[in-house]
Amino acid sequence: MRNVLKYSTLLLLSFSLFAQTAAKKPAPGAAPQPADAAPAKSLAGAPSKDLAEAYFKRMFGYDANIQIDVAAISQSPIPGIYDVAAVFATPEGQQAGHWFVSADFKYAIAGDIVPFGADPFAPVRAALAKSAFGPTLGPADAKLLIVEFADLECPACREAAPVMAKLREDFPQARFVFQSFPLTQLHPWAARASSFLDCIARSQPDQAFNFIEAVFAHQKDIEVMVRKTDASGKTTVVDADVNERLRHYAEAAGADPAATQLCADSPATSERLTRSELLGQSIGVTGTPTIFINGRRIGNPSAARYEGLKSVVAFEAAEAAEGK
Repeated sequence: MRNVLKYSTLLLLSFSLFAQTAAKKPAPGAAPQPADAAPAKSLAGAPSKDLAEAYFKRMFGYDANIQIDVAAISQSPIPGIYDVAAVFATPEGQQAGHWFVSADFKYAIAGDIVPFGADPFAPVRAALAKSAFGPTLGPADAKLLIVEFADLECPACREAAPVMAKLREDFPQARFVFQSFPLTQLHPWAARASSFLDCIARSQPDQAFNFIEAVFAHQKDIEVMVRKTDASGKTTVVDADVNERLRHYAEAAGADPAATQLCADSPATSERLTRSELLGQSIGVTGTPTIFINGRRIGNPSAARYEGLKSVVAFEAAEAAEGK
């Protein structure tokens, strides 16, 4: 089983580099989810989370080293087929994959649905060019657009940050957008951090990536400072401590901490975060980090060999230069 799982992991890592995620609206197909995926939600007519968990337990329960979490259940782009995304964790690490389940729940296909056509990434590319609005680096008129959907509390996003920085260094002609996609059911202070970031990006755009870098650099410290455990062993996140930490890193980034918190509390900022999440959902984002290179989806950039990732970006840059 371990050899089979390792082989499957290699395939999934490959697909995470070259496949496109399934969209809930008519848009390109599906791919393995990034390291941090949103918890599964119920969908009318779809297999339940209980059924999916029972399936995985029956299939893989003989190996105690494999822990499986059903990350998301959604409608696939193909009518009558449901998409069950699951995260496999082993002592060697974790990787996500998709099972596409028939409407009668009798059959499943493990793998990916990928977009097809002469320009399979065009619908997502157009949607992001029109609607991505997060903190930005690079020329406004760039032909190469790289959008990262990320969560400031997400460990996998922190690990991907050096990869994204390297891409910015190697492709200065590209426009990079950090689009907030907080997984609030997994990361309780992520939305608050996204609110601070949105306000900094609007008031002092040059400081936004300084704030991102500061939060990622001190992510573990923030976790320790804001989580409190009571006598019964229950752990909670203290909002006042979250605000204090975020104010500190806002100031370190060069922003006004009091004004930033006031902005973060506003309904307008809340509406913008909702719009950011809806944008991600509309093109099939269910976990973080997820990046799109001119519409081409890549799951977790830190899981891929950098030279391979760089080749994909260079290819998309060349295609864009030729007007494709």
